[in-house]
Amino acid sequence: MNYTSTPTRYLRPAASVVENVDGYLVEADLPGVAREGLELTVDQDTLSIVGKRGQRKLGDRNLHRETNSADYRRVFELGREIDRQRVEARFEQGVLRVFLPKVEAVKPRRVEVVS
Repeated sequence: MNYTSTPTRYLRPAASVVENVDGYLVEADLPGVAREGLELTVDQDTLSIVGKRGQRKLGDRNLHRETNSADYRRVFELGREIDRQRVEARFEQGVLRVFLPKVEAVKPRRVEVVS
């Protein structure tokens, strides 16, 4: 017999990326995800975000549904200018904010001109 597993289906959460002098801020909307269902991974050149929604109780049935119950997944490619050891994240009210700091060598710096 040939068993094939059904691939996991993910939704792609809406996200914004903003750059400033110190680094990048990634904001991703993850409605329906609790902090316990959030997985954030920085691995070499990628930032992976997975948000797992809570499961309904057995026996519950939908009478009407306009939203999708799939989990979220989004992957971002990281450049060499990101300091992977100093990545920080906050999760509040369904919005994940990930700060990706730049390494000191790529930040602009002021150079004093002497005469």
